[in-house]
Amino acid sequence: MQGALGPLVVREIVERHAFFERWFNGLGDDGALPESLARFDCAFRRVDPAGGTADLAALAASLAARRGGRAGDPVSIAVEAPVVLWEAGGAVLATYVEVQGPAASKERHRRRSTALFLAGPSGGLPLWRHVQETLLTPGGA
Repeated sequence: MQGALGPLVVREIVERHAFFERWFNGLGDDGALPESLARFDCAFRRVDPAGGTADLAALAASLAARRGGRAGDPVSIAVEAPVVLWEAGGAVLATYVEVQGPAASKERHRRRSTALFLAGPSGGLPLWRHVQETLLTPGGA
């Protein structure tokens, strides 16, 4: 059974990836990065498809350096099948498939991500705490 935080998590997954697409393509407000980074817990951890890890400081540095980096060859980033797997006590575990690639091409890279979210301060909007990404083979679900 999905609680009150689950639908907010699904919306957050979609909105954050839409932000990443705009950011990499050089669209939107130049000052939007701090607001976007506020959606991540201070102890955030990402495990990339190769097994490398990054914390919030590394994410912030990477995003700051990549603003508009795809403006000449825009990227498309979409989220498919976001699903809440578990929810209890202000925590939500969700999974989704991220689909990305050059906007002008049909070539797309797919990765399944599993993410842990925590309720924000005072039960506010969910914060990203951990995400694990796994590459999917072409045609994989």
